[in-house]
Amino acid sequence: MRTFDSLGPVEIITKSKLILVKLEAGRDIPDIGSIVTDASGNHVGKIMDIIGPVNRAYAVIKPRSYAILSSIKTSTILFYRSRQQKHHTTKGKRK
Repeated sequence: MRTFDSLGPVEIITKSKLILVKLEAGRDIPDIGSIVTDASGNHVGKIMDIIGPVNRAYAVIKPRSYAILSSIKTSTILFYRSRQQKHHTTKGKRK
């Protein structure tokens, strides 16, 4: 079972309904597409983009639904799990 790592606190919810999270300094930058949850493990959304300089980066989160935004407040700590790597296999080759 995979565990979730701390992403950081919510800074703002934009007018376009995206969540901006200030990434914790000294941590690895998460992958775009990583799943984001709250402290209870509820699926909040996915990381769409990473913006800003590396030492003060922000994650842009696309919420899974706009209804989830009512439970997200400024300074709420969010968590992430990196996308699982997909193994590409060749099903067959055309001759």
